[in-house]
Formats: sequence, structure tokens, C-alpha cells
Amino acid sequence: MSIWICLLIPLIGVFVLLRWYKHTLTWWEVAIPSIACFLFILIFKFSVEKAQVDDTEYHGATVVEARYYEYWETWVKRTCYRTVKCGKSTISVPYDCSYCDHNPARWTVVNSLGEEFSVSEKYYNYLMKLWKATPQFVELNRDIRYHFGCGKDGDMYKILWDKNPLTAKSTTATHSYENRVQASHSAFDFVKVTEEDIKNYKLYGYPEVDGWQQETVLGLDSLPSIPKNKIALFKQMSSYLNGELGPRKHARIYFLFFTSESQMAASMQEAHWDGGNDNEVVICIGIDPATQKLKWVKPFSWTPNRKVLPDIREGIMKIGTLDPMRICRAVEGVVIKEYKRKDFKEFSYLTVEPPEWAIWTTAIITALITFFISRWATMNEAEGSNSSFGSFFEKRYKRWY
Repeated sequence: MSIWICLLIPLIGVFVLLRWYKHTLTWWEVAIPSIACFLFILIFKFSVEKAQVDDTEYHGATVVEARYYEYWETWVKRTCYRTVKCGKSTISVPYDCSYCDHNPARWTVVNSLGEEFSVSEKYYNYLMKLWKATPQFVELNRDIRYHFGCGKDGDMYKILWDKNPLTAKSTTATHSYENRVQASHSAFDFVKVTEEDIKNYKLYGYPEVDGWQQETVLGLDSLPSIPKNKIALFKQMSSYLNGELGPRKHARIYFLFFTSESQMAASMQEAHWDGGNDNEVVICIGIDPATQKLKWVKPFSWTPNRKVLPDIREGIMKIGTLDPMRICRAVEGVVIKEYKRKDFKEFSYLTVEPPEWAIWTTAIITALITFFISRWATMNEAEGSNSSFGSFFEKRYKRWY
């Protein structure tokens, strides 16, 4: 049901006003309910539609540098004004409000896109040890003003990634985009996934972004028979993969592991995520926890080059067992060679209808707007009969006749 059917409510209100109260109303008092309801429905429909199509995608990039900014301070010269009462008037009086600007030490990481993220001193020292890097001095050429003990120069030290995939770190940034597929009742509509389906098939929600990091390997941690070092290696290689393919191919790779014998779990996962975001390749893998053998592989993605999906599936199935290095390399080769990101602007033709709750909310609020404005109009009788709705049309009729 279209939300615009709610416009019948103010039209019914107009009929009631013209039927029983037309001699006490002006023409604009009759028009107000319809205009107000139309504007409300238009704004509310736009807001609900915007919320329905708004989605979040995840972009990865490799950490290529870590920085340490030293503490620094400088004197800031400033003149402020305060209002002083002088007799019956007030005047603005200047006064010196200069201060010492203190800037504490801070530590950051920089990714391959030039984006900078704050980290702790502990994490900076961890990267310095992991990369076996020696801090390099960087002169920042700050303009320091000294004043009675205030003023201290501070520069920067940086360490660089050693280009080793096993020591790579990646960042994750969120970006909003329009996803009409998730809200449109169309040929792309997936089956409705219930809470019971999520529990039965052990489906995954999108992992949260913790600061600038996000898990891209889901399900292995819940399998105690898989060695912890192998899980850590898989996560490390997936992090490297997403860091390298993010800027290069605009791709986001997820590995989802299931112990189900049937690929139905992967199909339900695809429906649960509405096919994934526009830049994703989601690889669902069925695994036997005891033997670590792969039972099935089902990737899904919106990429226009559909050859990517069977090539990834066959490449992983040939490996046959849980081998983090070989699996990630197989996926990397296919994505670099064949993957193309889907442009969701192609779905701009899809219509989006507000949900049922929005239609009922619109109907109730529209009815309230119509009632209160009509109530005000009938009680706010216009002065003089010449301004009434009935007199207006009576004069028009006589003049024409």
C-alpha cells in the first residue's frame, strides 16, 4: 500500500469542513490541512526512504608507517573583550587572555591511502619490535613562541613497515553509500531470514569495527580442534590480503567458516547479508573440524564478472584442507586478475516503498494534523461575513451570473 493514500484523510477533513462549517471559514483555512499533510508525508517518506537505502561498506588499507609526535607547547597571543556596565550603557573592554598551548605526545599509524589513526604508545612500541625498525627523525619546523617559561619544540619520529606479509597490519574505514537492493521488493529480493534461521544455521552478523580494525575471518575461533597458531596465521594473511586489495582493487574479502554438511548455510548467509556490500567477496567454507578438510566452498559477491566466483571456489577446493597461506594466495590471484567492483548506481531505477509501520505512523499523524487544524479553523471564526468561504463563492457566482 502506498504511503500517499494517507492524503485521503485531509481530503475527508476538507469535505467535512465544506459540508457543515463553510459559512464560518475562509478559503485558506480549508486549504491548510491538505497542504500541511502533504508536506508532512513528503518529508516523512523521504526520511524513511533515506534510512532504508543507507548502508555501510568497509574499506581496507595496509599500515605502512607508525609515528611518534613529541610533546610541544607555544605561547598564543590573544586579546579578548568583556562587557562592562558604565552608567546606563555598556561598553566592551579589551583584556589580555593569552595562554600557553600545551600539546601532549601522541602516537599514530598511517595507511597506504594516507589516512592517519591514533594508537597507544604500547602499540607503537609493539610495531617497532615487530618490524625491527629504527625510528627516523622528522623535523616538523613548528613556529614556537616562547614566553616566561612557555615554549617547547617537538618533532616527530617514524618507523616503516618492512613489507613482510607476516608482519602486515591493515586498517578498516567505514563509508556510507546508497543500497537500494536491501530495501526494494524486486527480483534481487532474498528470502527472509528469521532469528530461528540465524540460530539454526549459525549465521554471522557483520563484525564491528574496533577503532580501525575489523575481523575478516569468522568462525574458526569457535573450533577448538583447530590449532591457535593456524587460526592466527589465517587472520594475519586475511589482514594482509584486505590491506593490499583495498586500495588496489577496491575489494573487501571475508572468510566465513561453517561446520554444516549442506551449502544451505551459505545461501542463508547470503540472504542474511542481502548479497553483501557492493565491494565485497564473501567466501563461505564448510570445514570438518576434526580433519580440517574442506567439505564445500560457496562465495558470493555483486561483482559483474561472475567468473570470479567459480574460480575462487575451484581454487580453494583444489587445496582441500585448511592451509591459510595457499587459500589466501589463491583468492588474491583471482581477485587481482578478474575482480571488478559493482556500481550500485545501476540500481537507481528500483523503487522503495516505506514499510507497513511507516504507513500506519503516517496515517495516525496525518489524522492528528487534520483534526487539530480543522478544530482550530472552526473555532477561529473569521471577522465579517465577507471573508467567509460561503460568501466568497456566493459573490463569484453572482458576478458570473
